[in-house]
Amino acid sequence: MKNRLLAIFSTREKYGLFTGLFFLLLTSNLQAQRGYYDAPYKRYEANVGQLSNGAAATSKSYVQADLQSEATDQQCVNLSATNATVQWTLTEAADGLVIRYSVPDGQTGTLGVYNGNTKITTLTLTSTWSWEYLWSNGNPNNGGITNQNPRMRFDEVRYKLPAKIAVSGTLKLVRESGNIHLDFAELEPVPAAVTAPSGSVTYTGNGSDLQTFIDANGGKKIFVPTGVFNVNRELYFGSANTSLVGAGMWYTQINFTNTSSGNGGLRANASNISFSDLYLTTNSASRSNSYKAINGVFTATSTVKNIWAEHFECGAWIAQYNVGGPAIADGFTLSHCRFRNNYADGINLCKGTANSVVEHCNFRNNGDDDQAIWSADGLECINNTFRYNTSENCWRACGLAIYGGKNNKAYNLIIKDNLEAGIRVSNNFPGAPFNNDGMHEIHDITVTTCGTFNDTYNNPVAAVDIFSATNAGSQVKNVQLYNLDIIDSRNDAISISKRSGDGIYNLSFKDITVNGTGKEFPNNNALNRNWGRGFFVLIAGSPAGNGTYCNMNYSNRGGNATANEEISAIGSFSWTQSSTCSSTSVAVTGVTVTPATATLSVGATQQLTPTVAPANATNKTVTYSSNNTGVATVNGTGLITAIASGTATITVTTQDGSKTATAVITVNSSAVAVSSVSLSPASATLAVGGTQQLTATVLPSNATNKSVSYASNNTGVATVNASGLVTAISNGTATITVTTASGNKTSTAIITVSTATGSYFTIKNRWTNNYLYDAGANVGYGATVANNNYKWEKVAVDATYFVLKNVGTGDIMHIENLTGAVQCTAGSTGWWSAQWSNENVDGTWVRIKNRWQTGSMIHIENLTGSAQYAGGQNNWESAQWQFQSTTTAKMSSEKAALSIENNAFIGIYPNPATNNEFNIVFPELKPGDVATVTVTDLVGRKVLVNKLSASSKINHNLAKGMYVVTISTSDFTISKKLIVK
Repeated sequence: MKNRLLAIFSTREKYGLFTGLFFLLLTSNLQAQRGYYDAPYKRYEANVGQLSNGAAATSKSYVQADLQSEATDQQCVNLSATNATVQWTLTEAADGLVIRYSVPDGQTGTLGVYNGNTKITTLTLTSTWSWEYLWSNGNPNNGGITNQNPRMRFDEVRYKLPAKIAVSGTLKLVRESGNIHLDFAELEPVPAAVTAPSGSVTYTGNGSDLQTFIDANGGKKIFVPTGVFNVNRELYFGSANTSLVGAGMWYTQINFTNTSSGNGGLRANASNISFSDLYLTTNSASRSNSYKAINGVFTATSTVKNIWAEHFECGAWIAQYNVGGPAIADGFTLSHCRFRNNYADGINLCKGTANSVVEHCNFRNNGDDDQAIWSADGLECINNTFRYNTSENCWRACGLAIYGGKNNKAYNLIIKDNLEAGIRVSNNFPGAPFNNDGMHEIHDITVTTCGTFNDTYNNPVAAVDIFSATNAGSQVKNVQLYNLDIIDSRNDAISISKRSGDGIYNLSFKDITVNGTGKEFPNNNALNRNWGRGFFVLIAGSPAGNGTYCNMNYSNRGGNATANEEISAIGSFSWTQSSTCSSTSVAVTGVTVTPATATLSVGATQQLTPTVAPANATNKTVTYSSNNTGVATVNGTGLITAIASGTATITVTTQDGSKTATAVITVNSSAVAVSSVSLSPASATLAVGGTQQLTATVLPSNATNKSVSYASNNTGVATVNASGLVTAISNGTATITVTTASGNKTSTAIITVSTATGSYFTIKNRWTNNYLYDAGANVGYGATVANNNYKWEKVAVDATYFVLKNVGTGDIMHIENLTGAVQCTAGSTGWWSAQWSNENVDGTWVRIKNRWQTGSMIHIENLTGSAQYAGGQNNWESAQWQFQSTTTAKMSSEKAALSIENNAFIGIYPNPATNNEFNIVFPELKPGDVATVTVTDLVGRKVLVNKLSASSKINHNLAKGMYVVTISTSDFTISKKLIVK
């Protein structure tokens, strides 16, 4: 136990300097180890090393202006003196070195690395990726920030030594130049490089053509050997069953060199995509114009493991933002990863992610939630798990966050030295609300030195921060927290509050130990508030709702708090001791699992459900294992995947008492059954005559029969053709159902149809008198208002900003991808890139300014065919617009009817297109008429033009991606989106 804990914190036994935290962890009644206990590295804290030649440990300080407030245990070592030295005696032979350091902004330093007295190398320490000034750096996520203390003042450098330093050998670091502060060193024995897996294909390039190699080897294991590979784009995985495997996180480095938004990282957009054994880095050095290291969706057989990612916008963001792939992430496992020194989240399980596990990972020095579950865009996140992870030195937001959904779990974590909250539960971000059913469980977690009286907005937050708002419903509900150790909180330990909305319901605290509060008092009080600080429990804002507590153990109250609990603003919130409260843990007596037997086809899945007895057992955590993973695998939530013909026994084991139950799984290989089908998008709002292409994703990807059919329950409102193209007919709501031919699996999409009536606008340019319209991928401009594509709805975001939604297509106007043109696609109204404000020129004309790219306004100065955006053109009439109210389309009813009728019979198939061909289908033309088919890319460039006299096949050599196909005749002009794979 001791050695594993030392791997998480520090090697101090030699000097007899065990910290209070270490002592508490050794003596507390833990039922299982917490944090990334099996991490391969050991930490050597600088301030307890042997210091010489002017090296000096700083005092411990919680003051945010002080550099060491961001260091581990709020202390580091100043190595700015000539030849200043720190050294340690190793407790384990190791050759993988990581150093956490700080140098002043804009400066560098050099550090000599020695094995005893033998010099190994000189390391350069740079400030390139550190020093964030959140209040002034212009990123839209930083709007309203008032705290003017810099953040992210530390960074890390790593180096693989040519040989191991032996046990009881000495690692010595000597300052050679620069003003250096050192927090700690970590050392680990680096394992041998991974060799190419059996049946894999090996990449032999330098990185510049890696995407081409991936495209050519879809569905295979792609091995990238030892080396540094510079890649100038995002790596996209759109073919099912593709894996990217490196030689190990100390051997294979993929460095993304592009510093523009979205042009880097790994993106998964197909079933069964896996990544492993890679070190991911980037030249990007900010949250703006950046990208995630790992992005996209992963399914039941997907794994992400042994990935080390630094300096990205986020470590991993799991959600579907593309088309054509799985609608949500479901059932994947991410393990043994290191997400460090990133500018936003460590990992965010977002937009409907379900049944997924993140385990045995380290999150450090990240600039937003380290571990977040966010039910964004109305898609509920269900039954996800964070376990055996360590979050440390997070410099904004929190170590663990749950925003909506149901039945999510977090347990056996360590959260330490975060500048703001340790744990946060709220509805503060737009999305699906907390479900009325189910229960979020947060337990067996140690939260140390978290919370503050001065967050990024100069507001107080507790180490455990639970509050209601109004961005996703008005209530936080169904949350259990138990077996928590909350140690040395900088401010209050637990806060339950209402910032807006209603309140907090069905909240439970049990077996909570709080030891030490108010550690930063009286510092970090930017607004000079005369408030109490250091309460064990603070209930504020007069919330409604109810919560219970049991076995709340308090000691060492600090700050200026005069009571253990501050509840003067409790409102109608009921805060009472649980009627079943007992100081004795309830032991597990048994476990059962259902179903006990199952017969599956290859590729099918089966969810197991364990029942732990008794129902009030204190620790109901279970694990799963398969005795034959070649036949059937099982993930951390009990989801079985059938692999090959045969029989496997799945065993569920309780953490308390090691009670077991088994399920016998028989797999038949005669046919691969369909396990599920999903539709994307799950909902859409169309104007009469508008269309929406639905995409069905059948799982598993190797199902024998993936045929589907579509049906509408209200064809008077919306029809759907055989390829899933929906056409809006009249006002109302229709449910589109897709059904698989195999297994009769179904999924639905809700289609709402409304006519172009109400508060709609045309947007007229002052210079040319042209009107903005949805031209497909971009916003175009035309001389006359031809149809509803020229009409826009203003959707208010707040008192200043609004979203412009096209009446004809339902798409929104934005500049998310910074292409140079104003785009018009499906998107989120929560994007700041899609939020606009009006700046008055006179009583008639306005400038339309973007919220995200401050100062950028819409113009058509260069007459490129698409609306553009730029700053600094206040005198241009090409950037001045008039919003004209309108309720009816400026075209004849006969023409409108014709367009609607034709649109129902115009299609592109297959879509997505494969094998360099697709078919265009349209009604019979008038004698002598031709259809001009124009294909443009997402920046509006024409890439293909064909003229057809009848429906026909079109051969092409288009690169993979999304395009807009416009089919124009004398009777109609229709634009449709095309995906090329």
